Amino acid sequence: MEIQYSKMILYGSIRAILYIAIPLIIITILSIYNIITFSQSFIISIIIIGIIGVGLTILKRMFPKDTMKNRLIAFTVAIYQGIYLFYLFGGFTPGVKLGNYYINTVQAQVLLGLQLIAWLLLGIAGVSAIQHLIGIIELRKKKEYRMKIKKEFKLSWLFKGLGYLLNIIILGYIISVIVSGLNLSFDLKEEYTFSVDFGPDGIPLNSDDRINVTINFDIINKGIYSIQDVYLNVDIFTISTMDPLNFSLPENVKIGEVKNAYYKKFPRLAIASNKITVSIFQSYTFGLINYDADLELRVSLLSYYAGINIDLKTSIQTFWDELI
Repeated sequence: MEIQYSKMILYGSIRAILYIAIPLIIITILSIYNIITFSQSFIISIIIIGIIGVGLTILKRMFPKDTMKNRLIAFTVAIYQGIYLFYLFGGFTPGVKLGNYYINTVQAQVLLGLQLIAWLLLGIAGVSAIQHLIGIIELRKKKEYRMKIKKEFKLSWLFKGLGYLLNIIILGYIISVIVSGLNLSFDLKEEYTFSVDFGPDGIPLNSDDRINVTINFDIINKGIYSIQDVYLNVDIFTISTMDPLNFSLPENVKIGEVKNAYYKKFPRLAIASNKITVSIFQSYTFGLINYDADLELRVSLLSYYAGINIDLKTSIQTFWDELI
């Protein structure tokens, strides 16, 4: 039996690029821009798992395709690919849901739920494993399993074709999500408007006074997917104030909030301008009426985009002018 050195080198190199080079390049880029921090143990694990995957691929290509050794190794490679993907998407990490990824930047913290992508990739590995398992059974029994849909063909071809189709679909989907995601942003404007309700007695600076702060923001969605089911929360904190006694408007306290403001849809290929009104806690209205302050608006956003769950947290600092 002639060993296929050229195929071993070719497919081994391709697998090395897919299993080792591309993941390390992505990890390096994300680390350089401080988007995600990866532990040294995770990087070493990726390299070790990648080397094993390359070794299995080389072994697979050592033997001709119609041999039992080739089919057995191909089946092992498919199972191993599923394990690799399961590890890559956090399936073996205690307390972490499969497909969840955290992104931390200076401006924001994002939790991405990539469950759809994870299960699609695992499904492709499963289809490939079934294809090779059928090949093993056929070689062992020296019998081809066929099925007929208008035209007769080998059963293993069905899973092979399904695997190719799923690969094309997932590749196109991932590319579209990446391109669309790069054209998606959330602009929380520093401009705000306010309204003052002096309460039932109509007397300013009384304990029944209320202040509502209206914050303007834009959802910039130039991608091909709509943003669905958005829940927005805003908390307002003081950073520093001009209150000399630090009593009516103390520093580093939460002075207002809005919880679970709901927006059904932000359409694709559009910029949606919106506003949200935050109620100031009544005990701090006197302080905001009388003193300047530096404020921090802490924003959290839950939404669903292109099959991905997004949990975004960001903040913006602004200056508050006293009202009288």
